[in-house]
Parts: sequence; C-alpha cells; structure tokens
Amino acid sequence: MLEQDVVLYLPWPPTVNNYYKVSRHGQRYLHKNVKSFRDQVCEAISEQCPNLTITDSIFMEVYLFPPDRRKRDLDNYMKGLLDGLTQAGLWEDDSLLDQLHIYRGVVVKDGSVRIEIADAGPVVTS
Repeated sequence: MLEQDVVLYLPWPPTVNNYYKVSRHGQRYLHKNVKSFRDQVCEAISEQCPNLTITDSIFMEVYLFPPDRRKRDLDNYMKGLLDGLTQAGLWEDDSLLDQLHIYRGVVVKDGSVRIEIADAGPVVTS
C-alpha cells in the first residue's frame, strides 16, 4: 500500500513503432532512443522518489504532453513508458497496474509526461 499518492514528471517516451531496430544480420535490438529514455527515467525516479518500490496493485493516470501537433496513438507510448518504469525499479513488474487512464495534454516544447499513482480500486466483477 502506498503511504501517499505519487506524482512523477518524465521526458517524452519513444513510440513502440520505433522501439526495435533490426541489424544487417536480422537480429532485433533496442533503438538507442529507447536506451536513452530508460536512462532518463532511471535518473528521474532516483531524483523524485529514490526509496519508492511499489509492491501492491495500483491505479495510474498518465498525462502525455506531446512535443508537436502530429497525430498520435496514445497507446503506442505506453510500452516505452512502462518498460522505463520497470527498468528504474519503481516496481518489479507492470503487472501491478490494475487500472490505467491515459490522457492527451497540450503541446509542450520537447514533450513530457506526468504520472499520478495511487492504490488500486476494487477488482471489477462481471
């Protein structure tokens, strides 16, 4: 259980469309932008909430503030974002995420993300 809600500010994530590259030999590897983003997330987490490790189910709201007005599928940015949070050690695995809301924000220079994390609500029944 979280002692209090958590708010994080992160850089603009890579899209899943450019997540992997393929070498001349046919091997897949992470794009350098993905590795750079993960490093930035690790740094942001260590600055904003250095001793936090989430172990219980959570509710997360993600506010994506794009860097320009191009059309974007918001869900394409979640893989990089959630993988970055896992890499940073915020949680053991993003399977702890029970509820997720994604919002499109206004355009801001270079793009950014605000994440609000709270304890998960009740499990939904049929």
